[in-house]
Amino acid sequence: MASHRIGARVAGLSPEQLCAIIEAQAGASDAALRVAEEHAARLVEQPEWVLSEVLLSPDLAPRILAQLPTTEHAAKGTPTAWSVLKSLA
Repeated sequence: MASHRIGARVAGLSPEQLCAIIEAQAGASDAALRVAEEHAARLVEQPEWVLSEVLLSPDLAPRILAQLPTTEHAAKGTPTAWSVLKSLA
């Protein structure tokens, strides 16, 4: 099967060449892009500051959650819960 040979075939490629292949394949369809994003989210470790300074930012979180439909009121209370938890840490 061709899938068993792909590792050997791409082993010698540069990071730039691998990125080009991934970008081309991810752009082929919404499903392919979703799979590429899932792999990247799982495999690429985010620095600690992304969580502490961005995702938990009291300025950013309410703006993101404000975009939720008004039926999602429980989720809009999340920034308050984060603030409480952050102050306990």
